[in-house]
Amino acid sequence: MARKVVQTELEEDEYLLLKKAVEKKSMSLKSGLREAVHQWVTTQIPLSEDPLFKVEPVKTGVKTDSSRLDDALYKEKQG
Repeated sequence: MARKVVQTELEEDEYLLLKKAVEKKSMSLKSGLREAVHQWVTTQIPLSEDPLFKVEPVKTGVKTDSSRLDDALYKEKQG
């Protein structure tokens, strides 16, 4: 996969906060910045464009009854 170099400037306090955060996680500045960019970018994509929500349901042939889902998950009796 091709990579692009991105260069920017940070305020001193931003840099110090970033440095402290990546050191706490034993990460490099580069890895921390990549993670921060990835997290920010993913919050900017509308759910309607998220590939997860474009997955079509798969027919398994197994009948389900969602009214009893709480019983299975939480072992609660619905009354």
